Amino acid sequence: MSIRAIILSGGRSNRFGGVHKPAVELGGTTVISRIFGAVRTADPDAEVWVAGPCDGLTAREQESVHSVVEEPAFAGPLAGIAAVCAAFRDASSAASAGVTLVLAGDMPLITADHLGDLIEACQRTGTPATGTDDRGKTQFLCAAWPTELLLSRLDDFGDPTNGAVKWLFSGLELSLVDVEPGVVADFDTAEDLDRIHTRIDEAASTDEAASTQ
Repeated sequence: MSIRAIILSGGRSNRFGGVHKPAVELGGTTVISRIFGAVRTADPDAEVWVAGPCDGLTAREQESVHSVVEEPAFAGPLAGIAAVCAAFRDASSAASAGVTLVLAGDMPLITADHLGDLIEACQRTGTPATGTDDRGKTQFLCAAWPTELLLSRLDDFGDPTNGAVKWLFSGLELSLVDVEPGVVADFDTAEDLDRIHTRIDEAASTDEAASTQ
């Protein structure tokens, strides 16, 4: 079963001073490269699409992804998802097969294990799979969709410009996957990023301590 991933990188980052969040470095690796790495670890053959700029990916990573920019630019994540789905539907007769991951471009702590759990739950149930964030809210921008269902919902939705991604989920049964909330943490402010820095530093210290034992 084919796996596709959509990484959304087209936001204005207004609350982050206009700095392109996916290209921010954490521990020597950009946010978008961390997400890309998690996808490829979960499934080395995953087809990766970026909705928006590829800034932050290495040259080698950029060679292995497809890039689409929604029109008009900055029309929101739903428009980015729709633009990618339109592109891969045009590019492949098998576009409706498999599972499509929808991932925000500002979630640097996403793990391959969590993505694997989302994919497994989606395949098993035939429903969108997601988890909840540290506020207990459904994380709509870290989800696995049956590709046929995602395409159908977009067709029904109409113009996606400035639409809310949560509307795609309206009326659907979801598969909720257990996840430590920090794994799906995003950042909109410098304070949010500082908290993510702390998590990464703590994880690195734990790994270093374990390696010396």
